[in-house]
Amino acid sequence: MRDQWYSDSLDLVKWGVLLQLAKSYSAKRILQVAYFRQSIWGQLEIDGQKYDIPESVINHFRNVRNILELPCEFEIEIIDSPFENRSQYLQVIADKIVHQHPCIVFLDPDTGLEPVGRPGFEHVLNNELEYIWEKMIIGDVLAFYQHQTNRKGQPWIEPKRLQFEKALKLAPGIVKVAVGSEIAGAGDVAIYYCPK
Repeated sequence: MRDQWYSDSLDLVKWGVLLQLAKSYSAKRILQVAYFRQSIWGQLEIDGQKYDIPESVINHFRNVRNILELPCEFEIEIIDSPFENRSQYLQVIADKIVHQHPCIVFLDPDTGLEPVGRPGFEHVLNNELEYIWEKMIIGDVLAFYQHQTNRKGQPWIEPKRLQFEKALKLAPGIVKVAVGSEIAGAGDVAIYYCPK
């Protein structure tokens, strides 16, 4: 997740869904795996002079750690170390999953599951999804952020749900979907989830 996109309508959907899932599954903890990649902020121009955006402004509006201040009855933990090396990042995730259960493990990449072709750091690979699932214990819930995969009007929610199930070696229909299509600006995302 790039910090430039944090704290928009999509986060209302993400965290609304996560808190409801935590209640529904009696979770003690939500572990957000941010797949964090820092943004390069542009400069402001005021009367012909360039200025950096003050760090306090960026931290107020775009700091992924602000979610830790959310009043709720669950512990929230964030993996927000920079996502630069896939194998090292998977090890960090595996080390964090082992604490305090039941847990909602929320994978929050920029885009979602890998596409056919050339996946990038904005995607989670199918085999990485499977690896994380294997590290979880019975009672945990895996939740996953997916952005719309095409702009040509083709269905995308169901194909990605099937890809998610296939990566986890689950029978069709096991993975559930949450959307916020009535939330302005959030009609192009889905949260897939499945209890272990």
